[in-house]
Amino acid sequence: MKAKIHYTIDGKRPLACAAALLLFTSAAVRIIWFTLTHGMGADAYTAIVHLAMPVLSGLLMGLFILKEKLKLTFIPLFFGVAFFILKAFSFPSRLHTVLCCILYTLVFILFTLTVSGRIPTRVPLILVFVLPFLYHIFVEDMALLTSAAPPTFLAWMPEISVLLIMAGLAAFAAGLRKKE
Repeated sequence: MKAKIHYTIDGKRPLACAAALLLFTSAAVRIIWFTLTHGMGADAYTAIVHLAMPVLSGLLMGLFILKEKLKLTFIPLFFGVAFFILKAFSFPSRLHTVLCCILYTLVFILFTLTVSGRIPTRVPLILVFVLPFLYHIFVEDMALLTSAAPPTFLAWMPEISVLLIMAGLAAFAAGLRKKE
């Protein structure tokens, strides 16, 4: 039987620092957006799903990366995936919702299997973060931004927060190194 691969991430290397910075920035953007749009008037569900879960996910993931606590990164990823799954229930298409829930679950499984060393390469993990990031920017976001009624910056902030998460996770995956 082949030995398990062990990964590490050096919290002082550029990709790890970039990942943490992107995730911390995502949390800051989310806090600013939520404060400006909801203030103190949000109900508990909205505050938990649209503020606490993505902010906690970004802050913990960034912290675990900088502290090189690779084995704990599945925890903030779980909060992030739960946020995206709950967000998917607001989609108008049930098929889109189901497909996204399956995708997010598979991302969590792929992430956990890669970080735990059960998948011997980080390439699929990099692709699973980079390709949707590029799709969002060049297909969904460009169409929306060049439409007749593009969103205001305030309305665009949640998407910016999500793009920062995706970029941060891509940098994280690219920063993984096999332990010697």
